[in-house]
Amino acid sequence: MTALSYDKFEVRKSLREKIRRAAARAISEGDPWKQYDIQSIPAERVVRHCYNPTTRQFVKDETIVKVEKKPFTHGAMRHCYRMKKMATPPQSASNHRFHSYGWSRALNYVAKCYLDDDGMPDTSREGSDAVLTDIILQYEAAHWSNEFNKSDPPRKIDFIRAYAMEFVDRPGKPMFAVERFISGSDSYGNGFLKHNTNSGYVDLETRRKTPQVFSAHSFYASHGERLVADIQGVGDLYTDPQVLSIDYRFGDGDLGPRGMALFFKTFRHCDMSDLLGIPIFPLSRNERRHQAKYDEDESTLSEESSLEELVKCKFQRLDFNRQKRKSVLMRPIDMNSEHKADTARRSNLSMISTTIRQSYAVQKSSKAVIHRSKSDVDEISNCLQLALNDAVFNHRTFHRFESGELKPRRFRTIESDDPIQEKAKSSRYLRSTAAPVKACPPMEISDQTRSNLGKVHYHLACLHGMDRFPEVVPTHEYNSIEDRPSHDIFSVIFHLSHAASLYNVPACLSLARARVGLDSSVSPLLKANVPIDFESSRDLCLRALNAQRSPAAGKVAAGCLLYQILEDEGNVGDTEKIRVLEDTLRQVNLSRKEAEIVREHAAKLYRGKAAGFHTGDKVEANYFMEGTYYPGTVVEVNEDEKTVVVKYDDDESTESLCVENVRSLEPPSELADHSGPLSDEEALGHVNIDEECLFEEYELMAKLAGLLEKVGRRSDAIELYQNGAELAMNSGKMQTANDLSMRAAELENLE
Repeated sequence: MTALSYDKFEVRKSLREKIRRAAARAISEGDPWKQYDIQSIPAERVVRHCYNPTTRQFVKDETIVKVEKKPFTHGAMRHCYRMKKMATPPQSASNHRFHSYGWSRALNYVAKCYLDDDGMPDTSREGSDAVLTDIILQYEAAHWSNEFNKSDPPRKIDFIRAYAMEFVDRPGKPMFAVERFISGSDSYGNGFLKHNTNSGYVDLETRRKTPQVFSAHSFYASHGERLVADIQGVGDLYTDPQVLSIDYRFGDGDLGPRGMALFFKTFRHCDMSDLLGIPIFPLSRNERRHQAKYDEDESTLSEESSLEELVKCKFQRLDFNRQKRKSVLMRPIDMNSEHKADTARRSNLSMISTTIRQSYAVQKSSKAVIHRSKSDVDEISNCLQLALNDAVFNHRTFHRFESGELKPRRFRTIESDDPIQEKAKSSRYLRSTAAPVKACPPMEISDQTRSNLGKVHYHLACLHGMDRFPEVVPTHEYNSIEDRPSHDIFSVIFHLSHAASLYNVPACLSLARARVGLDSSVSPLLKANVPIDFESSRDLCLRALNAQRSPAAGKVAAGCLLYQILEDEGNVGDTEKIRVLEDTLRQVNLSRKEAEIVREHAAKLYRGKAAGFHTGDKVEANYFMEGTYYPGTVVEVNEDEKTVVVKYDDDESTESLCVENVRSLEPPSELADHSGPLSDEEALGHVNIDEECLFEEYELMAKLAGLLEKVGRRSDAIELYQNGAELAMNSGKMQTANDLSMRAAELENLE
């Protein structure tokens, strides 16, 4: 017998023994719900909606359940009911003895429904969509847990499988979210725990590493497109997560890149994150100091712990979490602060040329300039230099030596007179210093990951700028509270610079404006604490124009600012100005196309879609049933909705296929009324004034036409004058339109 076969035999033997012991324990403990006599309740017919993550569609079937009429607990948003459902034996099963016991041995489930304004089960379309959204989020999180487990972490994790049940014989056909009832505690003796939230809270009482590292791993495994937060459950079996997406596509609790920023602001890198190849997310000096302070005094990290001790029922805690998703930055629309509107009013974009010329002698307000030591000045200088260079991901980023070996981490021990606290710290120390068996290779940092990391850094800068983290501001440097700034401007500059190094266009624009003495929507303190440097501003604008994975609207604003800087400095030739204006007008055309795509998508969401495919859906189809899927578009749906005709993108051929061989490339249809993708402007509910253009399109055309006229390209200049005149007339600028038309006519006469 080989060593390999011996190992497999031992593993199987150990697994069978664990299953036997678990079954024996379950039988000895009996049914925890026996006293409620649920089996005597009349059965009800339900339609079960099971989500298929491969096709991203719901599959329906019918079954029967027994559920209590009154909820056994409730939260602010949902009622929870005890329910029993008999497990369906697989068709290949030869032993059905267990299923002959009937309802007395049926499995225990928890059925949860949303409440309407009257406290009754919500039977509206919105209520059903909310349940289906929860199911999709559970499966989305389960997918990333599988990716996490592939890395062979010290402890593997899983999410409870859930599905929706529609009670078709009840008035209104209410929809319930259903999942297995889980009781007991983990190996540390803990029951139901919440480990983190989508608003940055991290549990420091038990200080489990696995949940936090999983959240970070999900971000990098998805190339920055997803981050699974709101990790809660028993042991490493989790439930009711919230998935954050870079484009806000997962409902009300999806805070997008700002939720991701809140997570990384509080995430502590550890030996496990090093082991799995997760890169270090850089934090500013004051942010690191703040984390270190809470390492010494963990009880001061969050007031949420004391609040949640008042909520004893784990199902009430689930709703408590959901409510907090909609408060204190829970909804992206609620992230505005009053001073952002003030900043918008103060920033006079129409006077930028005058502002730039006068900025050399600009007098900063004493209230805006904060106390700065030499190290602070050096930190700002280093950050601004970083903004002009590409971000580097090397062995230091992954906390490793050049050879690839892991660097050891130092752990601080804190003595305490409390023996219980000392025991907990000792347990955490043993877990944190355990030597890993093997290290995973560093996770891939793709171009997409870089782009999304830039968004996260930018939004973390915005959160600092809107006074989200006043505790980060050092207190010892100011004589009184009145002297303290409302937020840490050093962290704002730090994260804007990191975002700019990753070619984030809004960050480049914010720093470029500050470098020429203009206000920025990110922070009212930015202009006064960043030195004037026209050359750096010009380089930042060029960096924005060269960004590969950003919407065109921001690039148009960068092009306008860059042209104005070149015009005011007066030491650049016409050829360079022509190139900038041509690039900017190309971005204008591209932004128009992007806006049309957004409008089409919004119209599609407004119309809404029932379950299944519809004409025009973007899909992948199993070409001639060969197992290879190719992209295409649904051009026809049969009346039974079980067969569709797909037109392939590559050769425009068509094929009729059953829906099981077609996969959607769009957000699940059940999320049509709530899902993204959304832009920051749509999700946050306000316009970023940094991205407002200095010139209208017809003004850009007129400026470019004048330059082309000077270099002898008259025919191109005539066309631009004519097009500009038409746009000016459509904008109601009749005098401008007349001037441009006359200039075009004069040039035509010279031809």
